[in-house]
Amino acid sequence: MNSMRTVIVRGRVPLPEALRDVIERGSTSVHECRVPGPTPLPRDVDRVVYFLAGPDPDVVASARQALSAERRDGSEKLVYVMADDAPDVEGLAPTECFRWPADEDRLKMAFMSA
Repeated sequence: MNSMRTVIVRGRVPLPEALRDVIERGSTSVHECRVPGPTPLPRDVDRVVYFLAGPDPDVVASARQALSAERRDGSEKLVYVMADDAPDVEGLAPTECFRWPADEDRLKMAFMSA
């Protein structure tokens, strides 16, 4: 099995347990960061999951910054998961993010097939 190192970036709201389970099952290691605050994104991670619940400007700002960096370097390691009450992130197409819990099956497939 390939190793899949994942970093979760979130704000004040913790991840729903079912979402955490999907991420952990599809990862060999998981590290969690809260914003505001330092968001260390080590180069050796395979995936960075941004979890946005409600209007959280700190997570949105961090996600926009990461999106911009990813588009420059073409790394394609970012995954955006929005709770039902979260706003869309400007510049992010609907196909580039998952709505939780509506897209649970799609997210499981993405994590299990990576």
